[in-house]
Amino acid sequence: MRSAIMGGVAVACLLGLSACGNNTKTEAPAADGAETASTAAAPAMLDAPKPGLWRVSTAMEGMPGGAAMAPQDVCIKEAKLEAPANAQQPGADCTTQPFARQGDAMVATSTCALPGNMKADSTIRVTGDFNSRYVTEVTTRMDPAPTPQMAQTKVTMTAERIGDCPASQ
Repeated sequence: MRSAIMGGVAVACLLGLSACGNNTKTEAPAADGAETASTAAAPAMLDAPKPGLWRVSTAMEGMPGGAAMAPQDVCIKEAKLEAPANAQQPGADCTTQPFARQGDAMVATSTCALPGNMKADSTIRVTGDFNSRYVTEVTTRMDPAPTPQMAQTKVTMTAERIGDCPASQ
C-alpha cells in the first residue's frame, strides 16, 4: 500500500517537474490537423520559462497531513514547455497530450495505468509570466485510490527566477 501511495506521488511530482523544461520529447500536432478553439488561438511558440536559474518550491495536497518539500534550484537552459514523456514509474503505461493554451494557462494531460490495476489521470496547468515567476499545478485523480485522501491530489510548484545558471551547468 505504501509503495502505491509513494508511486502515485512520484508520478505526480515527476509530471510537474518535467514541465519545467527538462524534457526532450517534441510536441505532437493535433490529430488529423484538426484545429480546436484552444489551438486556433495558440501562438506557434508556447510560453515557456526564460532560461536561467529558478528556485522551485513544492507543496502537496491530498496526502495525509499534507506535505512540502525543500525548495530546489533548477537550471533551465532552453525555453520550452513540453508534456512529460519519461516521467513515469516502472511498470506504468502513460499517454500524454502536449501543452496547449487555455486562457491564461498552458495545460497538458496525462493518463497512466499503474501497477495493481490503478489508473491516474493528471492535468498539468502552468500560469505566470515565465520571465520572473510561474506556477505549475498538477492535479491527479487516482482510481481506485490507495487511501480516501488520495482520490485527488494536487502538487503545486512555484518557480521564481533567481538569476543566470552557474557557468558550470
